[in-house]
Amino acid sequence: MRAEFRTERRGYSMSLERDLLGDLVLSRIWWGLGNHRGGMKSQVFLNEDDALLEFARIERRRVRHGYQKVARRFVAPAPLPRHTSYQAAQAA
Repeated sequence: MRAEFRTERRGYSMSLERDLLGDLVLSRIWWGLGNHRGGMKSQVFLNEDDALLEFARIERRRVRHGYQKVARRFVAPAPLPRHTSYQAAQAA
């Protein structure tokens, strides 16, 4: 689960994923759009409900602080072109 937020000057991204031990890790990254300031924080949750509540709490707080949620778009990768010598060998 991922979410990204932006204002005119700042960005904020967070993700909720399972680690190798099965615990949930909430990772947050924030940055300035016109400078190199920023930071990161990770929290580990043993309970999925607690992790989801914290994720929702942070989402609400970002919106209250003037951030706009960024819509994520998935772009499928273009198919790889076939090599011309392979096509010539197949035709022969």
